[in-house]
Amino acid sequence: MSLQKFGTIETAEGLARAMLCIDADRPTEYMIQTWGDGIQHMAILADAVEGADGIHLSGRALYRALANGTLHRPKLNQDEMARLKGMRAHLTMDADGRLVGSWAAMDGRTGAIQLSDAPVGVVHEPDQCRDWAEFKQWASRSRSEHGIGYYRGHGNSSYTLKTTLHRTGRHRLDRYYDEALMQFHAEAEAVLGMRIDLSNGNDYSTLLGLAQHHGLPTPLLDWTASPYVAAFFAFSDAFDLADAPNAPTSIRIYALTREFITDTAPPSVTVVAANAYVASLQIAPLHNARLRAQQGRFLVTNVANLEQFIRQAEVEMGKRCLYAVDVPAACARDALEDLSFMGLTAATMFPGLDGACKAIRHAMTFKAPSVQPPGAASVGTPIAPADAAQLTDSSGEAAGGSESPA
Repeated sequence: MSLQKFGTIETAEGLARAMLCIDADRPTEYMIQTWGDGIQHMAILADAVEGADGIHLSGRALYRALANGTLHRPKLNQDEMARLKGMRAHLTMDADGRLVGSWAAMDGRTGAIQLSDAPVGVVHEPDQCRDWAEFKQWASRSRSEHGIGYYRGHGNSSYTLKTTLHRTGRHRLDRYYDEALMQFHAEAEAVLGMRIDLSNGNDYSTLLGLAQHHGLPTPLLDWTASPYVAAFFAFSDAFDLADAPNAPTSIRIYALTREFITDTAPPSVTVVAANAYVASLQIAPLHNARLRAQQGRFLVTNVANLEQFIRQAEVEMGKRCLYAVDVPAACARDALEDLSFMGLTAATMFPGLDGACKAIRHAMTFKAPSVQPPGAASVGTPIAPADAAQLTDSSGEAAGGSESPA
């Protein structure tokens, strides 16, 4: 069963939109979040038991939304706890993979439940560029024709838009905040020797940015304000993977419109919200030199299948927000050499010795002889772009991973 589903639940206030989130390592805990116009935003954590007749749920914890949208777990009195524990739901999975059923409360109230996988939005085929020169033309047009504000590069065009947290099988942002982020918060304050106030939006976003760039799985997705920075990360990853099994044949650059970025900018920073969301997030590069060098921008989301979510949002908004272009991975050598002339190298993207060494490895490949010396056929064979990564190791960052806005 999918670890995240969307749908509706009948409530006393009306029909609410709903999202079910399950963590892969805790499959018997169901976090059901509800929201809607005129409906209180809230969530219930339930224990799930599978039986021959379906899945039986019983309430364990209640979450309510604060004024800023953050879900919190209030202290319940004895009567409230009894009502929560007395709530029951029964779900069955139909032939289409939907969870359907109903819930019942101790006072006799009932309601229907229907949950399914994320709806499929309009599928747009990516643009195709034959070479690096065509990509540069596409990059120039993207801002003027589509109003692009954010870019993200993948070293393999088959990679999807998914955060590092969701790639681990974690979907419950309440648990992530209470456990992983709080532990990192304490460590970051100790290492940096400063207070990080999570009631302050700037501090909150700074902590998330530090977690992302130091390798902690987060609900953030890295982007950049520059199409060429995105291209650097995509081609750098493809370059380093060129001699690996199933090496990528093309890279992909995603692009988001400035209008979408503006419309999704949150009034306050939080990761634990009841509603399904994707929000743009600009983080100050405090104690994070890489973020400044990479012109880093972020999306924060509690949705696993982000591309489909954005595509569905396009349908509701009546306008296109997400674009993509594919370029042959064999262009990596030409692209990286050209990008180095622009001042975009591993050394500038990753200040420090690791970045410097990676930049030197790339430069060694760029300087490889393109013409064989007479009589040296077995020694001086030119390095084709597709084989160039044999001069590197596989220590490059994963495409779109925690080190990269690409």
